[in-house]
Amino acid sequence: LSRQPDLVGPSPGAGVEVMALQITDDYGLVLAAAGAIGMTQLFLGGGVMGLRKKFFKDNRAFQSKPEVEAMAEKHKKAFGGDMNDMGYPDMGCGLYAQQLDYEQWVELNNAQRAHYNMVESSGPVLACMLATGLRFPKVCGSFGFMFALARFLYAQGYKSKKGADGRIVGAVLGAVASLGLMGTSLVTGGLIFAQRK
Repeated sequence: LSRQPDLVGPSPGAGVEVMALQITDDYGLVLAAAGAIGMTQLFLGGGVMGLRKKFFKDNRAFQSKPEVEAMAEKHKKAFGGDMNDMGYPDMGCGLYAQQLDYEQWVELNNAQRAHYNMVESSGPVLACMLATGLRFPKVCGSFGFMFALARFLYAQGYKSKKGADGRIVGAVLGAVASLGLMGTSLVTGGLIFAQRK
């Protein structure tokens, strides 16, 4: 980033400056990391969808429970059609999920929580990485790939038999990546601000 005189200002000679944006080839690393984060998020969401299909749609024991059949009748009367066969709008703790076996309920909620956690944390990470990567592309791209790997490890650990206790490695690695990107953003903002005239 460099400063250049603004040739189109409010009046000639007003001394208004703008910042020129130069994107180097290294910024490709930042864009690739953004893609990796997006693909990881899609992968985790696909895992949740697989469990929904397994536990709701393809689960004859679930579908034949009197409580589920009663809910299906209530749904049909209220909305004029069949209830969603993938368990929606239940997000893991509602009426449909209450009819799952305990092990299925925990497995679904662990996978769902791992996915939500990534959705919750991706916004600030991507914003910091894409903006600050203009100044420090290698650092930010590396932190971005670290974040994608961390979220994968977090989810795999969370979905294991250890449940929430299995997410620690991914959580620590993800915190390092997130804080690294946010810290780099703070430093970059300070450097740019200090260069003003």
